[in-house]
Amino acid sequence: ASKQAALLLPTLAMFTTVLTVTSFAVQRAAPRTQLCRLRGGAAEALAPGRPTLTLAAADTMADAALRECESRGFKDISVFVVDASGRTLVSKTMIGAPPLIPTIAEAKAGAAIGTHSSSRALKDKYVPERTPQLMAMTTLSATTHRPFAAVPGGVLCRDAASGLVVGAVGVSGASADEDEHCALVGAQACGFATEPATSALGDL
Repeated sequence: ASKQAALLLPTLAMFTTVLTVTSFAVQRAAPRTQLCRLRGGAAEALAPGRPTLTLAAADTMADAALRECESRGFKDISVFVVDASGRTLVSKTMIGAPPLIPTIAEAKAGAAIGTHSSSRALKDKYVPERTPQLMAMTTLSATTHRPFAAVPGGVLCRDAASGLVVGAVGVSGASADEDEHCALVGAQACGFATEPATSALGDL
């Protein structure tokens, strides 16, 4: 029995060390998670760690954009919300929107997240003087299967606290200014900093 106990002692010592290290790592990680939960603004819309757009936040953003469209009496729209990688988290389309509208909404969101700027800023930067460059960007996007449309309605979303990009909203179906307005209302419903920061319609 004494020999068996002697053999078990190194194993027990190693197990105790692993538990101690694991406990220390959990204690070190806890404050960061708590900090994220205590942050103001869009804290509830972000996952712990690096700012990451949540599915619940994306759904809230899409619904807010649709409600704004209805309350303003705009034409039916389609809304796409993508995360920082360009992955679509939520897409919603009103019944009366034509079949091509969702594709355009996705492309506006893709342009915003793909260049870390609003789709309006892209249009203003390249059209008309540098249109060939914009055409080249559009062609490259098509060959890499990344939706891209430099038309107002694609809004970039940043975490208000860190300034890091967390996603984008693309809206299409109404006029370009109305699309962008609805996208801004959706993004700001979760407290995100947006590009552009204000609506061309003048009120948010």
